[in-house]
Amino acid sequence: MRTMKDLRGQVAIVGFGDSYCRRDERKTAMRLAAEATRKAIADAGLAKDDIDGLLFGRAPMSDMRQQYNNIFAANLKITPTYASEITIHAAGMNSMLKHAALAVNSGAARFVLCVGADAAAGMTDARTGISSIDADPEFEQPYEPIIPAIYAQIACRLMHEYGVTEEDLSAVAVQCQDWAVPHPFSAKGYKGRITIEDVMTSPMIASPLRLWHCASWGPPGTAGAYIVATAEIARTLTDKPIYLLGAGECSTHDYLTDRMSLRSSRLPLGNLPNVTETGCGIAAKAAYDMAGLGPKDMDVLQTASQFAHVELMCLSQLGYVGMSEAGDFVRSGATGPGGERPTNTNGGWLSFGQPGVSCVMDSMMEAIRQLRGEALGIQVKTPTTALVHALGGMMACHSVSILSREA
Repeated sequence: MRTMKDLRGQVAIVGFGDSYCRRDERKTAMRLAAEATRKAIADAGLAKDDIDGLLFGRAPMSDMRQQYNNIFAANLKITPTYASEITIHAAGMNSMLKHAALAVNSGAARFVLCVGADAAAGMTDARTGISSIDADPEFEQPYEPIIPAIYAQIACRLMHEYGVTEEDLSAVAVQCQDWAVPHPFSAKGYKGRITIEDVMTSPMIASPLRLWHCASWGPPGTAGAYIVATAEIARTLTDKPIYLLGAGECSTHDYLTDRMSLRSSRLPLGNLPNVTETGCGIAAKAAYDMAGLGPKDMDVLQTASQFAHVELMCLSQLGYVGMSEAGDFVRSGATGPGGERPTNTNGGWLSFGQPGVSCVMDSMMEAIRQLRGEALGIQVKTPTTALVHALGGMMACHSVSILSREA
């Protein structure tokens, strides 16, 4: 019987492309996706007609049409024989690498194009409607919560259970900003470097979360695309293949209220009910097991951390540090430039920003750029492996991919 471990190192990314908006630019999600795709096809040395597989992530918040993979294919005049929209919330943009790998390894397709895009941050009215998507319509929406208020409940619980402090959260914001300042497309980079005191005196948004503890709504739009083929084909096309070594995913709920009603599970999610144990660690374990590697083997980390406390949770559940010590770990400089565990090297969702659901693809693009030595901001010195974590919903859906320059 074949298992996911048999897929380790058997497929690779043969080309990639990304597209961005500067602070004063406005592009549609479709235009951004098309620009990224053209770059990916050119980078792989292929022609558009070589693409016989297409996977698109969750439809852009700025263009929420159903079956977006079909719409995109029609716009680019691509005619795939294998196609789908992967929607594990936005985390599907990470998981579609696994789906592409399964397709090319089985012979269902030869070259699978994976695309994600959004331009929601360029829309003036988009942010007001987000909570209506991610809040429970019966038990949460009637109270008209904002997204930070829902996440603040988790932060309060971390403080109660693990002694996490506001200084711990603030250290994460400082680290993300250090990475973001040199990046030409980061949403907060232009604000310059900050201190823990700067963060702790910024306006309160939803206690205990202050302004700098929350992801920026921007840049106006981003897109990323990559093409997956078998390792054998990859080595004939490029001298910079990026191999998939491990993949895992886990979904536990949709709304935060759902999570509180989960009273038992076959998965190790701690003493239930709780909101502090997520599917991140379970997805990571599956990826580590498939790769035959562990946390310390990862040279670069990209986590889906739209709030400061979420990065602390990820560092703990990915296996780097206990939850109670996560703040000290960040304050030590371990996750910042020059640190032992470079994390969110473009500034992450906190400082690079969230242009919409494409934030997941932004993390994947940053990991690929780091492994290829082509970072737009600070380049980590000669990384070989990268872990990319994706998150969708209210800490609901998690996906982890492990990439490497070596098969």
